Parts: sequence; C-alpha cells; structure tokens
Amino acid sequence: MQSDRRSDKELWRLISQKDDRSAFEQLYRNTLHALMASIYRWSDDAAEAEDILQEVFLDLWEKRAKIRIHNEVFSYLYSMARYKIFDRLREKQLSEKQVLAWTRLMQEEAAPAEAFREEELESREALVSSELAQLPAQMKKVYLLSAEQGKSIREISEELLVSPFTVKNHLQKIRKRLRSAALRMSSFF
Repeated sequence: MQSDRRSDKELWRLISQKDDRSAFEQLYRNTLHALMASIYRWSDDAAEAEDILQEVFLDLWEKRAKIRIHNEVFSYLYSMARYKIFDRLREKQLSEKQVLAWTRLMQEEAAPAEAFREEELESREALVSSELAQLPAQMKKVYLLSAEQGKSIREISEELLVSPFTVKNHLQKIRKRLRSAALRMSSFF
C-alpha cells in the first residue's frame, strides 16, 4: 500500500502544474487530521476551526498556480492556518500584547504538530499492514499483484489461474477491509 501512495510533494506538483483535483483531494485527506488538530488547539470553537481549515484549502486551490512550496507541504499548510488564525484574532480585536503572546505560543507548538502528523501516518501504515497481514494467502497474492505490481484483473486471474470474477471479488473484500480499518483509524483521531 505504501508503495502506491504519492508523497505530498508529488501531489503538490500535480496540483500546481496540472490542476489535478484528485491529487488535491488526496493531499487534503493526507493532511486533514493533523492540520485540524493544530487549528482546533488554538480555537475552542469546532465550527470556527473547520472554517479556517476550509479557508486554507480554498486559498490553496485558488492560488495553486502562484504558490511556490520549497520545503514540506504540511509546513506550508500549517503556516497558512496560523496566518488565518492571526487574522481571526485581529478581527476579534485582541490587544497587541495578547496577539504577541499567542504568536509565541504558536511558534512553540509548530514542532509538535509536525510530530503528530508523522505519528498519524505511522499509525495509518501500521493499521494497513496489520490488516493486510490478516488476509488469507490467496487474497494477499491478489493484493500484491494489484496494488504493488499494478496488474489488471485479467493479468492476475491468468497468473493465479482463477476466474476474473474471483479476483474482482477478492479486491472488493480487500477494499472493504481497508475501508473499515480506515474508519477505525479516523474515529481514533
């Protein structure tokens, strides 16, 4: 599964250069939980935190041709979120002293947010690996041939000497298991 996953940098290249919506959706899914957790930490209002998250991704999509990301994509998104939060604080007319104190606090929290995202990715990978390890031998072969070698249903059925319907059935069951694992994972976060 990991070998099939594109990096955030590769996704960003597809978004910024080719206007690839599916890459944008994948980047959103990859960064959603960690970014939301970081935003929510500074906004006690879940609705406001969601608004900020949506503003970040809306700006990212609308300005994709102009934005240049040289380091980590998540760090850039985190910075965008921080600026959105600063704007909200200014709108609430907090004193400059309060905004300055809040800014210092945010700078101290940047590293833990990155660590949270890494933890989330490791947990996701561990859960998928665990789920795949529990597959019956034939299903595991189908998965490896499909996901890691990129073979078609027909090619897999010929290689394993089973009907294409059996291969399709195995792939549906695998997707269902992985989807179920992903739901368990998202409820954890």
